[in-house]
Amino acid sequence: MLIATVGTASAALAVGPLPNMSAITASTLPQDLLIYDRNGSLIADIGNQGSHRVVVPLPSISPSLIRATIAVEDRSYYANSGIDLPAILRAAVDDIVHLRFVEGGSTITQQLVKQLYFGPNAPDTLQRKLREAALAVALTRQHSKDQILEMYLNTIYFGNQAYGAQAAAETYFHTSAAKLTLGQAALLAGIPRSPSAFNPVQHPQAARARQAQVLAAMVRQGDISSAEAAAAVAAPPQVFPPATTIKAPHFVDYVLTTLRQQFHISPDSGGGYRVVTSLDLALQTKAEAAVAAQVSRAGTYYNFHDAALVSMDPQTGEILAMVGGANYNAPGGQINMATSPTRQVGSAFKIFTYSAALESKKVNMDSPILDAPLVFPIGGTNNGPYAPTNYDGRWHGTLPLKEALGNSLNIPALKVELLTGIPTVLDVARRMGATTLTQPDSYYGPSLTLGAYPVSLLDMAVATSTLADLGVRHRPSPILKITDATGTTTFADDPAQNADQALSPDVAYIMASILSDDQNRCMEFGCNSDLTLGGRQVAAKTGTSEGFRDNWTLGFTPTLATVTWVGNPDNTPLSHSSTGIVGAAPIWHQFMGNALQGIPDNWYPTPSGLDQFEADYFLPDTEFLPPVLAEPWPSCPSQAYDPKTTSWSMLMVDGVPCSIVTSPRRRPFA
Repeated sequence: MLIATVGTASAALAVGPLPNMSAITASTLPQDLLIYDRNGSLIADIGNQGSHRVVVPLPSISPSLIRATIAVEDRSYYANSGIDLPAILRAAVDDIVHLRFVEGGSTITQQLVKQLYFGPNAPDTLQRKLREAALAVALTRQHSKDQILEMYLNTIYFGNQAYGAQAAAETYFHTSAAKLTLGQAALLAGIPRSPSAFNPVQHPQAARARQAQVLAAMVRQGDISSAEAAAAVAAPPQVFPPATTIKAPHFVDYVLTTLRQQFHISPDSGGGYRVVTSLDLALQTKAEAAVAAQVSRAGTYYNFHDAALVSMDPQTGEILAMVGGANYNAPGGQINMATSPTRQVGSAFKIFTYSAALESKKVNMDSPILDAPLVFPIGGTNNGPYAPTNYDGRWHGTLPLKEALGNSLNIPALKVELLTGIPTVLDVARRMGATTLTQPDSYYGPSLTLGAYPVSLLDMAVATSTLADLGVRHRPSPILKITDATGTTTFADDPAQNADQALSPDVAYIMASILSDDQNRCMEFGCNSDLTLGGRQVAAKTGTSEGFRDNWTLGFTPTLATVTWVGNPDNTPLSHSSTGIVGAAPIWHQFMGNALQGIPDNWYPTPSGLDQFEADYFLPDTEFLPPVLAEPWPSCPSQAYDPKTTSWSMLMVDGVPCSIVTSPRRRPFA
């Protein structure tokens, strides 16, 4: 003890004052950001520049690894003061014999000090050695042996960018530090002496020879028997090459962006945050399978090579599944089509138009609408005449609003939009979740209702969820909980704080009734199509953008809202006039059917504020509205206009933009 005291005093004089190490704990070590699904399954381990460290407490590390480490690195660990003087003297003699400074005699505590204060490539100078020894003794005085061992086993480098026992166990054996076998533990314990030379992936024979040395040391220590050592040598553990596996990669990218923007958490900060997300890995697997199946099955014929899906819990806004593309690892596959605000939504936008029209009480679900040609003087190519058509190229005469919406007819949607007013439609769309519609109202023309302006898949999922929760909008919630390295909760999601009544329950219920009645869409899509789920009431709507570049399908039950898209990231048109019913609907149908398996069919109770006549529902005082949309459209005073000087406001007749080709007189409405 006298020698140790004198040695420590001499070191202190040589190296000067020492830092206070009482605050050093394993939890203060830089470590990975871990991302989990809602049920606790790990979906991503994000380290700093590819390095990995996951701090675990000493009881969560296999006793075999603890004993193996002590046996091979510092067999007097629990007895020494942080330095091993006999070992140091032996090393000093070796230095003199070789006429150079040879590394040796370092205890576990000294190795920890070197990692924490000097780095792995610190110069082998006498002053550094003395300071290292002094720090080791000071650390031993301020921490228990178990605390120091816990820090060491969470700090030491095991090669392949794995720092600490947990990262090493996951990297080499795809297991946890707690579940390491004797053979695995002995193999790992031998690596830190020379992580490159004893790398079990690159140098398996050297690693196994080193493993045998560790097992022999354990036998000498009395930790294991010779028979146990022989058995471990005879059964070499399977070693996996290093690989970074991230499940639901587009969703993980979205979570990382959310962490940066909302919580100022960066994955390379080493803060050791644990993030529990809203993702349901089982549903995510079903979503990925549905996307892959449709791209493989129909993509070549219809010339689409990508697809995306977002599914949400409409009662909370929690994102349960997100597929941002068919192949994350393909060229350009990192683009998240689920969040990209670059795609036209086609007729899927009509959920906003008709919601706004019903809310304004200018129409009801039975209002007759004349589907016949219209030509507006401006708004087309180079601002010439604008002559919209239905996607089937036909006209369908007079039909009720519910069938015009169900069959996704364009001319009726334009008439409903213009009667309601574009600013009113925009207001409802923004309230329901279309955050990408940020331009002034005057920027948007009549083609708004046809989905000519981009809205992201995620925004459409929020809007669909708004209908599904009877008008309550929840902002997307990808993160349920965040804890820091000490286990302290820094964020916990509260769905009650994320709810706004964007639409009245009465209007949302009417929309759900229209979109869930298969008879309303049989004319264009056929009965019992992929927009239905046998034996279950479900609302659904398709969308096809101009030029057949995008296919959409959205739909919901009271507990699940899902939106799907197919297309090409470079905006290449699809082939064979493919619409949402053949492109996106099969994905939606497969996923929703699988996701709802085992869940009882349920629907909404009728809101008390609605009037009901047979199967139709009306807002009060809207049962008998004048059939203005069944009459001929107002004609323009002139048949020729200068597009350079004409504005939409100049074309207003009877409150709507006039047409230079008017609809014929309506046939009697039945």
